[in-house]
Amino acid sequence: MKYFVKKSVLLLLVVLAFCACDNSNDNNDNDEVILPKPQSSKTVVNYTGEVEFVVDAPQIREDIEQDLKANPPFGGSKKYQFVIKKYSRLLPASFMLYAVNPEDDKSADGYILDIAGKVEYKDNYRLFPTASGQGWYKENIVPVDTKDGKPVATYDVFIKQNIPSSTVGSKMYFCEDLTEKYRQKFPNEDIHAVVRRLVLSYVSGGDNIKE
Repeated sequence: MKYFVKKSVLLLLVVLAFCACDNSNDNNDNDEVILPKPQSSKTVVNYTGEVEFVVDAPQIREDIEQDLKANPPFGGSKKYQFVIKKYSRLLPASFMLYAVNPEDDKSADGYILDIAGKVEYKDNYRLFPTASGQGWYKENIVPVDTKDGKPVATYDVFIKQNIPSSTVGSKMYFCEDLTEKYRQKFPNEDIHAVVRRLVLSYVSGGDNIKE
């Protein structure tokens, strides 16, 4: 009899231990792992913009210069905001450029800067007095509100920074070699070189804004 009682008690303890283990596993299964929500942030830098061009075409230089002035980059804006947006530390940053409308000085058109590859420095860019250096990239300019995602322009872009990790005092050069374009437009003219660049010069900003 004593043996039977001991055996029953032992069996009961085994059952209770098994149930406790099973409940513990159920509780672990129900526990949700709460990951920290990634916090996006953006850095906004203000620039002023000036257009420079060099035309080496003796017989038709004035006509080409007038055409360049009539069709400036980004609608002829003089004020720009360069925005670096980060969604998390694990994802690459996105880059946008906002060109302030020169007519009302308030509204702005937004563009996504999409790197299309690295480019070699073109010899015709030597016609400009400065901005030689490494790190030239081909950038597709895609309107923020576009539906098809197609670029409206492509530039060779170089960013000159006094401090590599800071935008303070920086300049951005959006360069175009338009020689072939104008040779096709004026096939009977002697056109040696046509280059244009938009120079963005640092004004203020660089603050990190959490969203």
